[in-house]
Amino acid sequence: LCPKFLHTNSTSHTWPFSAVAELIDNAYDPDVNAKQIWIDKTVINDNICLTFTDNGNGMNSEKLHKMLSFGFSEKSVMNGRVPVGLYGNGFKSGSMRLGKDAIVFTKNGDTMSVGLLSQTFLEVTKAEHVMVPIVTFTNQHILLRLPESKNSLKAILTHSLFSTEEKLLAELDAIMGKKGTRIIIWNLRKDKNEKPEFDFDKDKYDIRIPEDLDETGKRGYKKQERLDQIVPESDYSLRAYCSILYLKPTMQIILRGQKVKTQLVSKSLAFIERDIYRPKFLNAKTVRITFGFNCRNKDHYGIMMYHKNRLIKAYERVGCQLKANNMGVGVVGIIECNFLKPTHNKQDFDYTNEYRLTIAALGEKLNDYWNEMKRKKNEEYPLALPVEEIQKQPDQTWVQCDACLKWRKLPDGIEHLPEKWYCSLNPDPQFRNCNVPEEPEDDDLIHPTYEKTYKKKGAAAALVPGETQIQVKCRCKSTWLSVVRFSDEFNVSLLSLKRKTMSCATPVSLKTPRLNSPVNHHDDGDDDEDVIILEESSTPKPSTDPDVPAVKTECINLDQEEKQEANREVGELCTATTSEPRSEQLSSATQTELPGLVVKKEEVEDDIPVEIPRAGVETERHNVNGVPETSVETENELRNRLQLLHKEKEMYQNKCEALTRQVETLQERLLEMNNKYVKKEMCHQSTETVPSGEEESVNGRSLAEVTVLYEQALGEIAKLQEQCNTLQNLKTECSKCADGESRSEVEEMAVQLDNVFRQLDKCSIERDRYKSEIELLEVEKNQMACQCEELKAELAQLKASIPQAVARANDSTTSNVEETVNFSDGE
Repeated sequence: LCPKFLHTNSTSHTWPFSAVAELIDNAYDPDVNAKQIWIDKTVINDNICLTFTDNGNGMNSEKLHKMLSFGFSEKSVMNGRVPVGLYGNGFKSGSMRLGKDAIVFTKNGDTMSVGLLSQTFLEVTKAEHVMVPIVTFTNQHILLRLPESKNSLKAILTHSLFSTEEKLLAELDAIMGKKGTRIIIWNLRKDKNEKPEFDFDKDKYDIRIPEDLDETGKRGYKKQERLDQIVPESDYSLRAYCSILYLKPTMQIILRGQKVKTQLVSKSLAFIERDIYRPKFLNAKTVRITFGFNCRNKDHYGIMMYHKNRLIKAYERVGCQLKANNMGVGVVGIIECNFLKPTHNKQDFDYTNEYRLTIAALGEKLNDYWNEMKRKKNEEYPLALPVEEIQKQPDQTWVQCDACLKWRKLPDGIEHLPEKWYCSLNPDPQFRNCNVPEEPEDDDLIHPTYEKTYKKKGAAAALVPGETQIQVKCRCKSTWLSVVRFSDEFNVSLLSLKRKTMSCATPVSLKTPRLNSPVNHHDDGDDDEDVIILEESSTPKPSTDPDVPAVKTECINLDQEEKQEANREVGELCTATTSEPRSEQLSSATQTELPGLVVKKEEVEDDIPVEIPRAGVETERHNVNGVPETSVETENELRNRLQLLHKEKEMYQNKCEALTRQVETLQERLLEMNNKYVKKEMCHQSTETVPSGEEESVNGRSLAEVTVLYEQALGEIAKLQEQCNTLQNLKTECSKCADGESRSEVEEMAVQLDNVFRQLDKCSIERDRYKSEIELLEVEKNQMACQCEELKAELAQLKASIPQAVARANDSTTSNVEETVNFSDGE
């Protein structure tokens, strides 16, 4: 392979922690079976390095060569543990993503080996292919003399951080125990500002991804796929990421000298429930899904998708969590998707049809859990906070033994645990020994742990009378009545179709010719002995007992069916029996045993009882499939109410029309009376008047009575106008009061704002005054500093002049003594 392939292969890890996870997976795999792995940062020869040390089984030189080379993968299931890796590419891609150079120290109890995978070495030597120098030592620190050992040792000492053989052996001795592996990576990747990719200073017990300013001006790190999602701590903290890296951790991770508190993700939630997913593509196999609420931070929610115990996607939002509302907030789902195929960097799944179906199913299951939890909360605690806002505690407390690494369940109420916990500290005596197996889990993969009762209630609430499709079967000459949807709109339209003239009558059934005029046109050759009643203006209202079933058979023709039935000439008569009042029917035909065909016309008569012929009539009730009697009774009651309302409407409408006609008649009569009582002048200058005894009557009433009624009507109209004016005035006053209140509120707000602004101005003035005082003090300070400097200079000058003055004084004293001596000698 070309040396550049090392860098190309590492670019699959866009997120640096995914590269770290690859190296942790190598220690976790069953062929290594490490109990602990230590991750740390160190400095060697002024180079910042990352170190990964585990106490696993180690490797010999052959296995080390396969690990450092491409195309080898001998991982297999051991003791029920499934390896995470698939291709044998994790170390190469992960180590070369973190840095340009890596050296591996390993020992398996028999031999000790050192291997170098270095891009710098390949660049310096201008190698055309990837070369991996490996040397092997015995447990007595003796180099095995293999043909390539000399050149490999020279290459390692020349191009690594360890220039002598003693330093290599010292690193091998740093591996505690007889077996284990130690990886050192240097020349760590840097950003565009030549700063390290990791932040080692913010938390001395953590390795973090540095914060950066995003487009909104906020500091923080966010993975590209998060979008507007609140970033979980596992995105930028290696300690937080390692705590959820495995669904059931069986290895301790010590990060920078402090143990990572790994957690059983599926048991550290609140309100835990389990659901079952049965994908069709798995041939009747089932997959368990665990749902619960995040107790630590409700803003971190979504689906945790694992593959062979290893985290692939964290906090993947599905279903109602994708909507811009509070639905699904805080809900975490956990699923182990061993039936899906992860991508090369183990940070996503291949976007296959199985993956899409799984995501859709997870969305539906999460919606079910959310609705059920919300329903329970509203029933038990209707006045409490929303379910996502309630402070929660995990349903169970689990802890891992530091000796046997088994997980033990603790009783409720234990909050504080020691730094190191062992099975001997377990309050439960049954699991107080490390030799006791772990507590068995619920293996029911057939039934969910909760019942989705909200669906049943929703289905019951959806059964509203008047909106259910009923398939009605009627047996009359072996025919079926088509499906009828009973609804309020249909009832209203049914009642509004009552014919007022024969021209708009609904055609009779297919067996008889259509009757489109008041005159009956029938075929003389028709031998059917029928009596057809034609309703013209209105159907007489029968005053029949509701308990007595009506035996009249009828055919209801909808407007949408009239065009189709017009083209048919002969067909069977569709009849159905009904117990509803006659006022709801559109057209009706009654079959009797009378000889010949008789056509009758019903006149416009109100309140005339109708006798219903009962002899020789075949009646049959509708057989309604799948509808309870209560719904039919409820619908009948609703239809009866509608009928009564329609009757009242017609009655008031008729009264209104009658009153309107009376008023018009009165107006006409008044005009005629005014015209008749005008004096008529004749040529002979005589005056003729209409005699008072010749007054005409209106509807059997005298003109005086009609006049009184008209005046009463005018009075009623005046009263109504006064009431309308009063209501209008009240409305105007209410609006004025509302305007006044709003104005008063606005004025109060204006006063408050004015006070606030005045206080702000006052504070600004005080601030300016303090600033001016500070400036004056600064000036005085500078002046005093200058004076101090001057005084210091004078003091220095004085100090420098003191020796000169002393010398001068000494000189003057000496000269005086000499003069005195000389004077004495002269004397």
